[in-house]
Amino acid sequence: MLGIITKMNAKSPKTKVKKPAPVLAPTRTRTRPATIKTSGHELPAARTDIENAVSAEPAPTTTRARILHAAVALLNEDGFSALTQQHVCERAGIRQSHLTYYFPTRNDLLRETAVYGCEMMLAAMAAVTEAHQLTLSEVRQHLFSVEKSDRGLGRLMVALVAASDEDPRIKPWFGTFEDENRAKLTALLKRVGIDIPDADIELLHAAYVGAMLLDVGESSEKSLARARKIVHYAFDIVTKGLVAPAHSKTKPPAKSSRKQK
Repeated sequence: MLGIITKMNAKSPKTKVKKPAPVLAPTRTRTRPATIKTSGHELPAARTDIENAVSAEPAPTTTRARILHAAVALLNEDGFSALTQQHVCERAGIRQSHLTYYFPTRNDLLRETAVYGCEMMLAAMAAVTEAHQLTLSEVRQHLFSVEKSDRGLGRLMVALVAASDEDPRIKPWFGTFEDENRAKLTALLKRVGIDIPDADIELLHAAYVGAMLLDVGESSEKSLARARKIVHYAFDIVTKGLVAPAHSKTKPPAKSSRKQK
């Protein structure tokens, strides 16, 4: 999913984070046909339009936002190893004293970079769905997928898990962070006409995080393909009975012909 963000950062450092729509009641209903497409655009054109819109927006003006924007750009372009205080300062064009004023420790910087990166990712996904009435199949294939660029975020999350034994602030932060991400995921699916229960959101979220971390460990083409397959399978499960993806190979289980006693 972070592949969209990587493309945006490659074109311009100008990004504006949008707040997601409010979380909706966990009822399983269709609010509008998710397969109707009126924009006439294919997804590559939609991506280009969104990248152009992001490029036209003003760059972050506050020092804190500049620091986090630089950190996410380094994470996406050069990987987790580049996410040092020195490199972030150089990328943001600030003195290290300015960085430590907002983020006294590296753990503070890592934690807030994770928040900012996920906000950017989910905001970009929402922007794509708002600009174009994508089919559920397109959402499944291009937005709910694991990309090589996600490995930087995966390594960042692993580092935070490891640091949580020494920094007592991290563990409660993880709970709040993941709750907010699941709420944003619920709102995003609503944009394509689907309300799903909390249990399904938990499944989809856990499948993505788990698949991403499995890919990080191996970091091969084979592990990336396996991670995508896992996430797509989870997506098919939670959307089954609403609007099935046209190219999905997931089939519902056969009903038994034997009568229940």
